[in-house]
Amino acid sequence: MAGMWRNWEAAQKIALRFVLLYIVISISWVLISDWLLQDYLQNANWISTAKGWLFILLSGLLYYKLIQRMTKDTIENEANYRLIVENVSDLIVVADRDGHIKYASPSHEILLGYESEEYEGKKLYDFIQMEDNSEIQGWFQNEIMAKKEIKVEYYLKSKEGNQVLVEGKVVPVASENGTVEKMVLLAHDITKRKQFEKQLIESEERYRKLVEYSPETIFIHIDGKIVYVNNAGMRLAGVQHIEEVMGKNILDFVVPEDLEYAKNQIRKVEEMGETKLHDYQITRIDGTRLFVEALAFQTTYQENKAVQVIIRDITERKRAEERVRYLAYYDSLTGLPNRNFLFDYLNELLIAIKKDKQPIAVMFLDLDRFKMINDTLGHSYGDFLLQQVASRLKECLPKDSMIARYGGDEYVIVLQEKQLEAISRLSDRIIDKLAEPFFLRDRQMFISPSIGISMYPKNGDAAERLIKNADAAMYLAKEKGKNNYQFYTSSLNDRNSSKLELENGLRNAIKKHEFTLFYQPQIDLNTNKIIGLEALLRWKHPKYGFVSPAEFIPIAEETGLIVSIGKWALETACNQHKQWKEKGFSPMSIAVNVSALQFRHKDFVKTIEQIISNTKCRAGYLELEMTESVMQHLGETTTIMNELKEIGVNLSIDDFGTGYSSLNYLRHFPIDTLKIDKSFVDEINNGKNGEIIVKTIIDLGNSLGFQVIAEGVENEQQASFLRQNNCHVGQGYFLSKPLPADQIEILFSLA
Repeated sequence: MAGMWRNWEAAQKIALRFVLLYIVISISWVLISDWLLQDYLQNANWISTAKGWLFILLSGLLYYKLIQRMTKDTIENEANYRLIVENVSDLIVVADRDGHIKYASPSHEILLGYESEEYEGKKLYDFIQMEDNSEIQGWFQNEIMAKKEIKVEYYLKSKEGNQVLVEGKVVPVASENGTVEKMVLLAHDITKRKQFEKQLIESEERYRKLVEYSPETIFIHIDGKIVYVNNAGMRLAGVQHIEEVMGKNILDFVVPEDLEYAKNQIRKVEEMGETKLHDYQITRIDGTRLFVEALAFQTTYQENKAVQVIIRDITERKRAEERVRYLAYYDSLTGLPNRNFLFDYLNELLIAIKKDKQPIAVMFLDLDRFKMINDTLGHSYGDFLLQQVASRLKECLPKDSMIARYGGDEYVIVLQEKQLEAISRLSDRIIDKLAEPFFLRDRQMFISPSIGISMYPKNGDAAERLIKNADAAMYLAKEKGKNNYQFYTSSLNDRNSSKLELENGLRNAIKKHEFTLFYQPQIDLNTNKIIGLEALLRWKHPKYGFVSPAEFIPIAEETGLIVSIGKWALETACNQHKQWKEKGFSPMSIAVNVSALQFRHKDFVKTIEQIISNTKCRAGYLELEMTESVMQHLGETTTIMNELKEIGVNLSIDDFGTGYSSLNYLRHFPIDTLKIDKSFVDEINNGKNGEIIVKTIIDLGNSLGFQVIAEGVENEQQASFLRQNNCHVGQGYFLSKPLPADQIEILFSLA
């Protein structure tokens, strides 16, 4: 179309030249005519004159130049016209009023694949999509014939059968009499543009749906005023209708304590374009508080500068984090702070009071004989007891104190108190409070505490040191009879160091051959003959010499070393029995002490079988002595004892009467021997009640068919009382002290 317009400008220039030339010729003709007229009046044959010939020559020259110029301009304009039409990318079609194609620009070949010759004899309608034909023909009949220029959009068919969407206009061309003889179609390909527009619409639709149905809340606000919210946002706000949210200030949903923080973050987004994740608490319409995570960034909305906010509800995550934090810092059973909380609290408190050195007390509390309750009654009773103890302890403590469950049946109290008298009164109050009975279902339980106390800064300036020293003082309280409290003293360090040294020594005592067995004879009180031996473990420490079993056996049980040490004692005793037999001495039973921990070890029965097999010791000569503590688990204990009896070993209950087991248990266990504890034998001749207890135990054992042995016989009066009351076997220093194996052989030789 632009090319045709430029051709029209060229035609206008040619016409202007014609007009100017006509004016020049006319003026020249008037002048010449005036000049020739004079000759004509003077000479009738003027044309043959020189002036006549000159006029003819000049006129011919002017017309020649005019025609030459017009021809040149026409050729140039035609060339320009063809150059424009044949190189333009738009489609140009010239057709007559009936639609027959008279001309098609070369761009058709590029766009539709048709060459110019293929348009000959064809109509414009042949190349238009069938469904567009009727509409195009209607235009011809109405608009085009009415000499109206119209805009069109229709599909053309390419040579390969593809559809090409074009957009343009149809220009009618009228003849001199005003009748439309031709039409010019000018169009360009808009297929890709339409595809892009369609993709854009589809993309916009996808984006809209993505936003509308996104599980993430999306708000758009301008200067804080909400102008858009998606469905998730309505759910988050707790509203049914969008009108309940639109127009509100987004800060109206932020809780008061987070309001200033939220304002600052919005300002940073609006002024500096900052984009960061932030956590807030918001309030729903119904007042429910939620934790959310928000990401805000600059955007535009309806050509206005706005802020888009993507919000995620993280309430469940926050609750999970709180649960994790609770589990990390609180005891799930009692609800008290745990060890982690304790150390953090105590460290922070020490930093706060460091400058003034304000004294504080750390109390380490352990429940006495809790393990027995747990093992006897079950963990449900033990858990209940721990919960009730925690409740009673909280009732005793002042407001500025802190109590934590340190682990197991241990509690730690941090007390901001400097007066020792006040700390002592509190300790007494705790002991009295825990002395009251605990009730659960059909059970009545009693418990007592042992309390150790350390003071800041006297006994340490760090949390770990204060707790460690309070723990050491607590063990001192246990050694002093339990159910009391003790303050930490520096001498406990030496005591604990010695204990640690003994523990380290125990771990290598077997390898270094530091253990040995002494044997104490068991004497027939009627014949004074040796009828058996009890193997007693002795440890000769390279630094401390012989260490009392009362000192190292509890350490061995605490560390679990008692299992390997007990196995060594059994093997040594059985080997010794074999050696005595090989030397010709009369065989007799050897009793070996077995700890409760060793007895319940999963391989205990197999260990006994292996030892008997390896040492070739007859099972009937081996007697296993156990304290009443093994009776806490009736079913398990009965099973193990029956397995041992199948092997052939004898079983003995040591220190009978000092434990808490029911006498009814004696009917269930396959026991051979009952040993009366030394503490009861000591009461013989010291009081009537002591003699009655010993006589009762003797009668009980005899009536159940057990062999009764009295331990700790120290004088003739005790031996005589035992004989008179049918206790036929005694053991003690009055009869014989424990002796090494070689001295026992001397006694055998003298017998």
